[in-house]
Amino acid sequence: MVSDFEDGGVERNFTNLGLGLSRLGIEVRFLAGNPDHAYLRDLDGAVRVLPVKGPRAPFLRDFLASERPDIMMTGKLSDDSAAVKARSDLAYSSPVRTRLVAAVGTLLSGRFANHRWNLLKTLRETRRIRACYARLDGITAISEGVADDLRRVFRVRQVPLRVLNNPILPERYEALAAAPCPHPWLESVPSGGPLAQRPRIIVAVGGLRQVKDFGTLLRAFARLEDREARLLILGDGKERSRLSRLADKLGIAERVDLPGFVPNPYPYLARSRVLALTSRREGLGNVVVEAMAVGTPVVVTDCSAGLRALLHGGRLGPLVPVGDPNALASALADQLDRTPDSDTLRAAAEPFRLIPAARAHLEFFRGLA
Repeated sequence: MVSDFEDGGVERNFTNLGLGLSRLGIEVRFLAGNPDHAYLRDLDGAVRVLPVKGPRAPFLRDFLASERPDIMMTGKLSDDSAAVKARSDLAYSSPVRTRLVAAVGTLLSGRFANHRWNLLKTLRETRRIRACYARLDGITAISEGVADDLRRVFRVRQVPLRVLNNPILPERYEALAAAPCPHPWLESVPSGGPLAQRPRIIVAVGGLRQVKDFGTLLRAFARLEDREARLLILGDGKERSRLSRLADKLGIAERVDLPGFVPNPYPYLARSRVLALTSRREGLGNVVVEAMAVGTPVVVTDCSAGLRALLHGGRLGPLVPVGDPNALASALADQLDRTPDSDTLRAAAEPFRLIPAARAHLEFFRGLA
């Protein structure tokens, strides 16, 4: 279930997981706040998509009472809480045996960053999350760092907790990468060609939100001496106007484009020279795996243990300090001129393929029963 269905990694991961489980013979119902979203078209009829109507907890209470699924998996804290409340409301009137599983894809303690000096608010929120998660039947974490955060900060000790790879790479991602790229900077570039023959384009993907810190990316790009380089930022959000004004102010607007949300980023990733991820915090960063899968080098902020492990401590791609445009510019300039081993990048992305990752989730679910 993803009731606030937007353009992020949680939504993409749940779509892929639903499809992967259905391929393994599991009957799947996908509860989505926006059942017409482009991501959900990838389910190709294999999964029944149901719209979330009205307040979450009452909707889920009625769904659990009528459908009685074996497992309900949620991917956002608001949905986790609603599922716990819904099952609790049914405890006496119509007991259900549905197991509740939360998928945690980011450091939950990072939620406190905006009010870290308000200790009372931090304490209240910590207690609320602890109380909710103590009533779950299982939790999946995207990385050991996320799992450690859950154990240390939120005292997840009795609830089964498993680190599992997200099914980031769909079955046909190679075909998706080979599809024509509609952007004028890339439309004539062959997919997956040698890095040295690709245009000097840096691509970034993500919602235009403060946590993605695309402002630092623009400042770093403005510091590059390479005037042939160009920057594409795929995504939409509240920060669009501010980022456009910043590009104008930095004098780089003609070499920067923000084409909006793109449901299939693979043609862009497979034709660009470098992927940049500049987030202030991430669980893992799906787009890093997607870029590596098509052999594209990456530059990533050192914002999570998951990314650090994925890039083998920086051996597969530079890890730069968060919010440091000078370090980011230096790393981007280096990657634009280097030709890393694309086969090594592809191999590191293999564990995130659809069916192996979905099968690992299914084994975890069966263990809970």
